[in-house]
Amino acid sequence: MNYEFKHLKSFCQVDSRVGISFFFNRKRYRFYSAKILDLDIQPNQYDDPEKQVKLDEMLIAFRNMLERGWRPTDAVKNDVEVKIENILLEHAGQQALKQKLSVKYSSYYVRDLKKAASCIDNFVKIQKYRNLKFSELDITKARELLRFTSESSRVQFNFKIIYSALLGEMFESYKLPNPFKSIKLKKKEEVLHKPIKDVKATLCEISSYNKDLHVCCLITYGCLLRPHVEIRNLKWCDFADDMSYISLSGSRNKGKKNRIVPVPTFVREYLNRGEEEYNIFSGNPYSYNEDYFKTLWSRYKKTSKILKQHNTLYSFRHTGAINVYEKTGDLAKLQQVMGHSTLQVTLTYLRGLEIQQLSVLDMPEL
Repeated sequence: MNYEFKHLKSFCQVDSRVGISFFFNRKRYRFYSAKILDLDIQPNQYDDPEKQVKLDEMLIAFRNMLERGWRPTDAVKNDVEVKIENILLEHAGQQALKQKLSVKYSSYYVRDLKKAASCIDNFVKIQKYRNLKFSELDITKARELLRFTSESSRVQFNFKIIYSALLGEMFESYKLPNPFKSIKLKKKEEVLHKPIKDVKATLCEISSYNKDLHVCCLITYGCLLRPHVEIRNLKWCDFADDMSYISLSGSRNKGKKNRIVPVPTFVREYLNRGEEEYNIFSGNPYSYNEDYFKTLWSRYKKTSKILKQHNTLYSFRHTGAINVYEKTGDLAKLQQVMGHSTLQVTLTYLRGLEIQQLSVLDMPEL
């Protein structure tokens, strides 16, 4: 029989306990010490940074033994069973948040996690849930938490995902079912993104209002980058020497994939290259704050004479996407230029755009 082990890695639980895990014959094994290898390596008996040193030592020891042919048998169980402690829900929420914040996430995701933890804190202040244990958070109480968070079905739908992400590792650690995964909510109503009817006139008006906002809108429309993160953080070194394309690593865009997008001539006309490591808007190594373009847009919108009520800064991206799809009819190209992680995301996005995919010739005849 060909034995295989996969995904050997170290982990840290929300209760700060550390260990290593791997898969063997499709079964996951977790170990919190190296006793099973007859080695006295017990990282959880130490505080940081000694704990991390011992954990690294333990990971190397398991890798060496596995590569030499050592394998766990079906009779082998994890050396420490995870016990369900009488931890209160409010403490679980704070522990889970602390663990999440130890990993570098986007500022928007961190904001959502903090808001979810805050909602849990407020929820348990209700008299009947003051002493609610984490292990008692079943599907009924999870629904009540969602209703407490908001009456809006759209907000509930989003927070169902956020609560599941925040508490998911803790449910797994204590071998408890994740109730949020079992909750079925009414599907969110799709929003039809209206394009900007006269892009040239709108850009001309924006140019008279603010040069930074104008360049941002140009790149949003012409390169289909996202304005508040991808464009706001652009540096001159992200552009090719001849300014013909922008290249962004997966860590700098939502889709987590490397992106190389062409820069149309009408965009390049407004770009005056500066120092390589300087932000293209601030003129120094640092970006403006995350609300910079949001604030500029809201102020511009109040003065605009041609902007429609439903138009947002993202309308330039929607309009550019419509233009690309109508020119190419190619979903793969649209996915690439939009920076979507999968084609399914692109299909979902396409449904929200005002694109006529059927003509009268496609309809029934009498």
